[in-house]
Amino acid sequence: MMPFLLAEMTNLDESLPLYVYCIGSHEQKILSRPDGYSAHQLFLTRSGKGLIRIDGMGELVLAPGTAFFLPAHLGHTYQPYHSDEVWDLGFVAFNGSAASALFGQAVKVTCRALPILDMNPLWMQLESIWNLISLNGENAYWEASKRLYSLILAVLENQSSGKRSSERIYPAGQPNSALQTAVKLIHDHYNERLLLSNVARAAGYSVQHFHRLFVAYYGMTPQQYILQLRMRQSLQLMEDQPNITIEKVAQHLGMETSYFIRMFKRTYGSTPKQYKKG
Repeated sequence: MMPFLLAEMTNLDESLPLYVYCIGSHEQKILSRPDGYSAHQLFLTRSGKGLIRIDGMGELVLAPGTAFFLPAHLGHTYQPYHSDEVWDLGFVAFNGSAASALFGQAVKVTCRALPILDMNPLWMQLESIWNLISLNGENAYWEASKRLYSLILAVLENQSSGKRSSERIYPAGQPNSALQTAVKLIHDHYNERLLLSNVARAAGYSVQHFHRLFVAYYGMTPQQYILQLRMRQSLQLMEDQPNITIEKVAQHLGMETSYFIRMFKRTYGSTPKQYKKG
């Protein structure tokens, strides 16, 4: 889960032709916007199923492995297809002088459920943009803009290409298979003591080379990535189990309680207890 992240700009919208307005992922609930949203949006459905109704256009089902472009200021409502089903929805809203031009080029795929053969590379890119902004703030917006453009083009290429392999989706900027193996290892064992040397060895690289490759793609060190993953998992745990103790959350993450509390506050600006009360 990537908590909602608003990219607060300081006049960068005047210099960036394409910029991230907000980004995140969550278990989507019902949401109605009669006047639409102030920015263009790209949705990615990783699992579950959603229903979106668009003013004047009827309704569409967003199944697992689909993408969806929604223009700004277009009234809409969306919700899980089944009330008891979790809809895992990723999103990025964007603006800028190039945004409308992109939508003009993508008019044939706008407001349509777009099938994606392999959602994982797109989701990883979405995560990389979230992590960049979360850790670096305004210092990351130029790089985030580049990655956003690459993500949008990847979705468009997927629709125009007869060969929809993941390599075709990401001709540039895609993590290679060894790096993906390392990231999968991190996700499978994030709550254990992960040595960088072991992760690098699993990818077939020296520690130094693996570290350089990881930072080049994700904009952070492997250790920072692991910490961010643990923090996101802590939010998910507290949402799924409202009565869980802070000690149990820390234990699940493989962290000492005092260290977990300190890192949580550094990441989200409040202690876990304050977050649960809020």
